[in-house]
Amino acid sequence: MCGGVGCAECGDTGKFEIACCPLDYITQDICFVIKLVHLYEKGLPPVAGGSLDQCQAFIHAADFVFSEETKYKKKLGIFG
Repeated sequence: MCGGVGCAECGDTGKFEIACCPLDYITQDICFVIKLVHLYEKGLPPVAGGSLDQCQAFIHAADFVFSEETKYKKKLGIFG
């Protein structure tokens, strides 16, 4: 709620404790939106002709490739 500044929701600490699995709160819709944001960051916006016009298999494949690229870039010390 407060972006880490502190508020009544977090007890003015700016932090909160997760007492259960975070995946309990993540729906398929949220996962899809996160993938669309990731693709948008890579230049494929969610508009006609963009990510919303791509098949689900491509979106999963693109997400996988970007994830693997990031993992190996970090492993090799390559950033950006």
